[in-house]
Amino acid sequence: MSDPPRVPRHLQRYVVEQDYAQYSEIDQAVWRFVLLQTYARLCKTAHPAYPEGLGKAGITVERIPRIAEVAEALERFGWSAVCVDGFIPPRAFQEFQAASILPIAADMRTKDHLVYTPAPDIIHEAAGHAPFLSDPRYAAYLRAIGEVGKKAFASPEDSRVYQAIFELSEVKEIKDAPAERVRKAELGLEQALGSVTYTSEASRISRLYWWTAEYGLVGTPQDYRLYGAGLLSSLWESHTCHDPEVRKLPFSAACLDMAYDITRTQPQLYVARDFDQLFDVLGEVEATLAHHHGGDIALSAALRSEEISTFHFAESWLSGQLTSAQGGAREGVLSFTGPIALGAGSRLQRFVPFDGDAYRVPVGTLADGASTATLSREALLARARGTGRCRLRFACGIELEGELGETLVGESGHVIAATFRDYALRQSGAGGFSERGREYTWCVAPSLLTAHPGPGSASFYPEEAAPSGVRVPKPRDYSEAERTMLGLFERARAAFVEKRGRAVIPAFEAIHAELRDEFSGEWLLRWNLLESLCRAGDSGELAVALQAELAELEVRFCYREPIATGLRYLSAVVADRKSLPAPDAKTGS
Repeated sequence: MSDPPRVPRHLQRYVVEQDYAQYSEIDQAVWRFVLLQTYARLCKTAHPAYPEGLGKAGITVERIPRIAEVAEALERFGWSAVCVDGFIPPRAFQEFQAASILPIAADMRTKDHLVYTPAPDIIHEAAGHAPFLSDPRYAAYLRAIGEVGKKAFASPEDSRVYQAIFELSEVKEIKDAPAERVRKAELGLEQALGSVTYTSEASRISRLYWWTAEYGLVGTPQDYRLYGAGLLSSLWESHTCHDPEVRKLPFSAACLDMAYDITRTQPQLYVARDFDQLFDVLGEVEATLAHHHGGDIALSAALRSEEISTFHFAESWLSGQLTSAQGGAREGVLSFTGPIALGAGSRLQRFVPFDGDAYRVPVGTLADGASTATLSREALLARARGTGRCRLRFACGIELEGELGETLVGESGHVIAATFRDYALRQSGAGGFSERGREYTWCVAPSLLTAHPGPGSASFYPEEAAPSGVRVPKPRDYSEAERTMLGLFERARAAFVEKRGRAVIPAFEAIHAELRDEFSGEWLLRWNLLESLCRAGDSGELAVALQAELAELEVRFCYREPIATGLRYLSAVVADRKSLPAPDAKTGS
């Protein structure tokens, strides 16, 4: 696994342990069914980095990967990987990638959602994202969009939409989930989306990520290759994306105006000229962000977001949640709620205690026109005029008085913060206030340069270890019939591993007899048996019977199951057995 200190302290709470023993032989069969077919298809339709990168990332088509082994393989490319438990917040996902860490959800999609699952799973995260990390230009893009995403303000509405998407995706992955519960989750998402009053910066960056890293094409609209993880990991969309009805649009910043729905196939896709164009558009988008503009635009965005944000002044910064802004970036009063911290550069200097309903910071010059940016401790003491109590009047209408205590000095030698004991802080006029207390930390704020979401230092967050004892996938309860079925999968796997060639046929015939007697509708195990026979070069009576039963099941299930794609794959294997990877070979290696 990646070296724990590489995981930023505030992200460690998302890191859990992969419990590999919880993957059943049915899970392994699902992995193989999807990977065998997508690999064969994507060798022809994906960007060349995919077939080369799959093996380089420590991934084989034969078995679900161990995330620790993926992490070790990615170290060669300056990346690592960690195991997470399903969905994590979008900003956390971006921050992991900005730190060159790929978060991998360890859960495995169920057989009922084999073609596509809206919930994150190990097929999507490992087989979708990991292969392209061996391409230095694309890996740099993932880091870069993560860094940009960290500076994009979200909205309270984003959080509600995220929670609704999380709930819907989880419900849809539950086996035999009641229709009423599914509809309730769908209605919850509809309501959350309907309550959105504006598209936040974070949402726009998420759209850019979606139309590139998740569903991107590269080349031209007429001649393209797949590179988005959502396409690479979907047995269905890796095929249907080529349909002429799916519009192929030239990639540009216009994709940020196109919303997406994670529960449905995409009606259009964007084709980048090459990976360099990803950087061009990302730079164009970054230039529109509030933190890039700074001043009043950044101030307004921070207030609207209701996030803990960082506000940069001449030599210092302040992190906290802005609750009101009176005036503007050059002159006014900013009010915050905690926790609040002051810092300079990348270092957090101190947390700021406050007793009242808000921590208030006057911004701008003093009332006499003097700049606060060049004050020294001596200049502050001079304003005490022998009384021991320093009094400052600001042009914004605030008056601060108290006994001058400790001062913090920046690299220029000027004061960036000062403590006032037994203080009084007041503002006259309509909307004014008056407060007194034991101690007030004055943050020197000549003017607000810019602001961005998140704290100015990782030290802002308390130390948080990974969730103790959390292991995924979580243990599952099986019915008696499910345990019997699982036993058949295990027997089939053991027979194929232990025997060679036609020696597996007696064991397979016994399993097939039980399928006919007890599980007439089970198609995946039948496909597994047929695939093993094709691999062994056998086309005898059992293979013919299995193929006929699968064709019959396809009709019985009204073509809802991916049986046809599986049969087409096996036909290709029979036609050219050399196209099938060896059982224990890592593809692309």
